[in-house]
Amino acid sequence: MDDKRTKLEGNGDLKDNVAKYHARLHETESDRTLKCFFVLCDEIEAEGYDLSLSCYKTDVFEEVSHENPSVILDKLIAAVVGEIDGVELANIQSGIVRELLELKGMIG
Repeated sequence: MDDKRTKLEGNGDLKDNVAKYHARLHETESDRTLKCFFVLCDEIEAEGYDLSLSCYKTDVFEEVSHENPSVILDKLIAAVVGEIDGVELANIQSGIVRELLELKGMIG
């Protein structure tokens, strides 16, 4: 529903949640990485009736790898000034190139 309580087609997951609720008796374990899942009453009791999501939800983290910062800076400098050698690059000490060279000097 929108802010005026008008039903929007194709939005919301209430119907899906209601269907999962009615089918819950057939499930013994649910996937805790999903948007909604079931928790057994005994487990809630063991947690001291703590109903915060973080107690029961399983978070999935993906490892992200990045390029070496000096490689990224080389690409940025090449994008700004083109392919030139280090001597000419040192002579172009203006604007963003100067700042990129300073940054490259800091990281090695």
